[in-house]
Amino acid sequence: MPTDTSSKVPARLAALRRRLGEHAPALGGVLVTEAENRRYLSGFAGSAGQLLVSQAAGLLLTDFRYVEQAATQAPGCEVVKTEGHAWPFVAEQIARLGLKQIGFEAEHVTVDQHLRLQEALREKAPGAELVPLRGFAEDVRQVKDPSEVEAIRRAVLISDRALEHVVAGLMPGVTEREVAWRLEVAMRERGADALSFPTIVASGPNGAMPHHRASERPIQAGEPIVIDMGCRLNGYCSDMTRTVVLGDPDPMFWEIHAIVLRAQQACEDGLKAGMLGKEGDMLARKVIEDAGHGDHFGHGTGHGIGLAVHEDPYLSRSRGEMMLRAGAVTSVEPGIYLPGWGGIRIEDLVVIGETRCQVLTTAHKAPVVEIGAR
Repeated sequence: MPTDTSSKVPARLAALRRRLGEHAPALGGVLVTEAENRRYLSGFAGSAGQLLVSQAAGLLLTDFRYVEQAATQAPGCEVVKTEGHAWPFVAEQIARLGLKQIGFEAEHVTVDQHLRLQEALREKAPGAELVPLRGFAEDVRQVKDPSEVEAIRRAVLISDRALEHVVAGLMPGVTEREVAWRLEVAMRERGADALSFPTIVASGPNGAMPHHRASERPIQAGEPIVIDMGCRLNGYCSDMTRTVVLGDPDPMFWEIHAIVLRAQQACEDGLKAGMLGKEGDMLARKVIEDAGHGDHFGHGTGHGIGLAVHEDPYLSRSRGEMMLRAGAVTSVEPGIYLPGWGGIRIEDLVVIGETRCQVLTTAHKAPVVEIGAR
């Protein structure tokens, strides 16, 4: 059953309005167009619409296809029906509310959309000015309330059990693409609404590519298989990686797997609110660097997750300037990638706490799948 977020909307809009008053007091309102931000702030899960929020009003503009849905899912907003291009209707509402400076999501509005909205404002609301904002609504979304954590936990359990079910039945010769399909079926059978991203199954040397797409390559005994998967349930995402091997791996596998597991454990043991994302990244990275594989770990240690599979905050050298806050949910996914041999990545989802983090992922990390008895 879909999660009812309507009761959460007033508090979320209030948080956005507080942020508006504290960080952008000159603005009369904010135009929210990014899908996850719109859903978080209004409760509306449709694929098209604009949310206009001022200190006194919350308007949800959408077309004929979604008017009834919007009225049901977003009872805290005034629903405005649009036809054709939405921007003239947005401009009319900006004029009706008397707004002179309106923030917009610079990272999510295309150049064409910006030009069309400016043109509509010149006609419908002369003098109104658009002001670019970055990460404005995302900042409000970073801290998950208990119902959001529970939604993520339920999605995690689906992907955890699906992985264990499929991996237990693997045999050499099955293709990466077939394994990816089996994982999708297993998640759907356990209640998933959709995948949160295309499932990665990267066997042997393909595992050296962190975002390899599953191919027709047959999986062979003794080689590492990186499986990165997740699902959506009631809008919220899971994300998990395990690296397994069918039968007996080579000594390199055990060496690299042990390093990656130590790096993940060091991060999960030390991650807490108040540190910067780049400091969280270094908890895992230092272990890998000290083991001589710093050049083989080229991505960040983790990313936020919620309504989007990648969102703030980031555990990263390049994107980790944000302070971690209690209640944020992130991945912890160190990896080592060796061209020509393969890769190993292990990923959990965790909830950031004041003194440490809580691990949500429950899938076991035993890498070897026995095949001799079959």
